Amino acid sequence: MSTTEDIETISQTETKPITRMYRGDGKNVILAITGTSGAIYGLRMLRTLIINDFNIDLILTEYANYTLYRECGVELKQNTIQSIFPEIMIHKSQIKFHNNLDIKSEIFLETYNIFGMIISPCSTDYLSGIANGSSRNLIEKAADWILSNNKTLILIPRETPVNKIYLKNMLSILEAGGFLVPAMPAYDNSPKDFNDLGDYIAEKTMSILMRGETLSI
Repeated sequence: MSTTEDIETISQTETKPITRMYRGDGKNVILAITGTSGAIYGLRMLRTLIINDFNIDLILTEYANYTLYRECGVELKQNTIQSIFPEIMIHKSQIKFHNNLDIKSEIFLETYNIFGMIISPCSTDYLSGIANGSSRNLIEKAADWILSNNKTLILIPRETPVNKIYLKNMLSILEAGGFLVPAMPAYDNSPKDFNDLGDYIAEKTMSILMRGETLSI
């Protein structure tokens, strides 16, 4: 039987670093954050891209702004980035905000080199729009463009439970060449808080985006 002292020792165990370092080297990555619950996954994904020196084209839906504020107390805007992520002061990342209604965005120009796209978290309506090629807004059109140009598209669906329509849309994404990283964090790293859980999913996402380009430090 565990003693009180044993329990206290276990609870004070340091957690191992979850996020590894990757060679961002100024690569351009589109990060879209939709309004489904789980805004922490978008924030920690953004932080991971920043500390790995990626340039980020950031697209927020209207409801993403709502969930970011309600769940995380954050207003994610161009003039608040530095206060939310002080890490940006010592890294080379550039963050550009895009309007989700701007379907004529510069990211579609031939001269604009996009490395990949991440949607974190991805709501079921956006997953459906992408799976069916709707292109009703910048996120859906960008995802369609990424798939058409053989770039890496990664969706982080979070909503549960699922139905057959949801699963069919997920299968369509996989068949089109996209990747899915469902927001199902593990607990074997003894996470201390929600940030650790978000970092776990960010790490899984980065391993797909970079495919082995880990920076040894």
